[in-house]
Amino acid sequence: MGFPFSKVHRVSRRKLGRGQVPSRAAVTVSATALGSVATLTFSVPVVVSGPVDLGVPGVTFVSQNQSSSTVLAITYSGAITGKDWAIDPSAPVLSFEGGAVAPNGGTF
Repeated sequence: MGFPFSKVHRVSRRKLGRGQVPSRAAVTVSATALGSVATLTFSVPVVVSGPVDLGVPGVTFVSQNQSSSTVLAITYSGAITGKDWAIDPSAPVLSFEGGAVAPNGGTF
């Protein structure tokens, strides 16, 4: 005959040991440019708390608009097509759920 109550001392269901944290995948971003507007598309929802600096040479930042949780449009003072860009992975203005920004860059 079995005992009518549940086990008091259960085995831990924790998959990771004490002090271990789950690994987080890097967040990817793709950038496109049309005239003076750069459009950034992130792989996860992003929270922006200030101006995002892409380091585009020869132009100055004018404004930015977040049209959805994963799309950010940045307007510059001149044409940016053919110019280099880069995102600083330690930028404090970008916040993500469950990940960090992978260092990204390229040419529009």
